[in-house]
Amino acid sequence: MHVLVTGVTGTIGGAVARALIRRGHQVTGTVRSESSRGAAPEGVEVVVVDLFAADGLSEIAQRVDGAVHAASSNDERAGELDGGVVNALIAAFEGTDKPLVYTSGLWLHGNVGSAPLTEDSPLEPPMILAWRPTIEQVLVEAADRGLRTIRIRPGLVYGGGRGYVPMLLAPQEHGEEKVVRHFGDGSHRWAAVHADDLGELYALAVESAPAGSVYLGAAEEPVRMEEAAKVVADRHGAQVRDWDPADAAQYWSVMVEALMLDQVVSHARARAELGWQPQRPGLLEELAAS
Repeated sequence: MHVLVTGVTGTIGGAVARALIRRGHQVTGTVRSESSRGAAPEGVEVVVVDLFAADGLSEIAQRVDGAVHAASSNDERAGELDGGVVNALIAAFEGTDKPLVYTSGLWLHGNVGSAPLTEDSPLEPPMILAWRPTIEQVLVEAADRGLRTIRIRPGLVYGGGRGYVPMLLAPQEHGEEKVVRHFGDGSHRWAAVHADDLGELYALAVESAPAGSVYLGAAEEPVRMEEAAKVVADRHGAQVRDWDPADAAQYWSVMVEALMLDQVVSHARARAELGWQPQRPGLLEELAAS
């Protein structure tokens, strides 16, 4: 298959492109500017596209067999970008049975209840993602229009020193000592996934996931933020300290609410329907080695 991947230089987009190429597919990937071309994975045909002018995707969509939307502006315009790209690709793929994979997020489910989160758990998104259920509903309804819309909700993505975790837990100078800080008491659990495992899930979904499907993309063993902080601190000879969420919000803004969600997941559906099984090092192992 020839697959379009938006945001091909990002953590998720790059991993998806590599997985597709490993599995014998051809990949065309979008970047924001000419200067970004060199950051794309080897083997990707790179095109410069302004995703806020999503009409520019129409010509590309006509010559591919499917698409993965992995790009994000990572700012207050993220919902606008997603809406434009999703609507443009739905219009281009309608009646073709082509797959359209959308990158949603596990944070959409809010805090875990008494049992691990599944794809059918209620949606209780933090403020930063309040717009995303609307995009998901558009994709659900489009599944009846002759294309394979697929939603993937990744957990906290890590791997290769990329993602929020290295930035969040970077040791900082505090007086005469180094400290690694976690939000609150750090007891909340992160459902995390290695980027390369996540890329495999996307590739499997492109190949065979049914129309209207949705999958949680995270390892089933959660990691407490305090555990991750201790691993980083031990590696760098630093001390672990609590970080008052109100103070942390001065630096991380509304991200604090999302990063303090307590989440444990089941990826049983992805395993049963697509044969997905995460195999890369867990988050704590990755942090200990990086």
